[in-house]
Amino acid sequence: MDALNLVGASVGEPLSILTEAFPARLSAFNELTREIREAGISIRLLVLLDNKIFIEEDSVELFMERFGYQLRGIRYVPAGQFTCNTVTVRDVDVAWFSSVKEQDL
Repeated sequence: MDALNLVGASVGEPLSILTEAFPARLSAFNELTREIREAGISIRLLVLLDNKIFIEEDSVELFMERFGYQLRGIRYVPAGQFTCNTVTVRDVDVAWFSSVKEQDL
C-alpha cells in the first residue's frame, strides 16, 4: 500500500561547480559555518552537497539564542529512536538529532 505524501520533499538543483549559483551557495555555507564556530556552537558534521550543517544537541540552545531570529523553516523527521530537527538559516539547513520522547498514556 502506498503512503499519501501531502507535503512534497524539497528537491533542489544538484550542486555543481559549473553552475552560476555555486559560488554564492558555497559562500553562504562557509560564512554560516564560520559564524556558528565563532559563537561556540559544536559542529558535528558538514555536508556541502546537501547544503546542511549538523550541530550537537547540547549546542541547540546557544544556536537558537544566536541565530533564532534568522530561522526560515522548521522541519522534524523521525528516524528510529531519534528525530532529525532541521531549520533553515540564510538558505543553509542546520540540523541536529534529539531523542524521541515517549508519550504518557
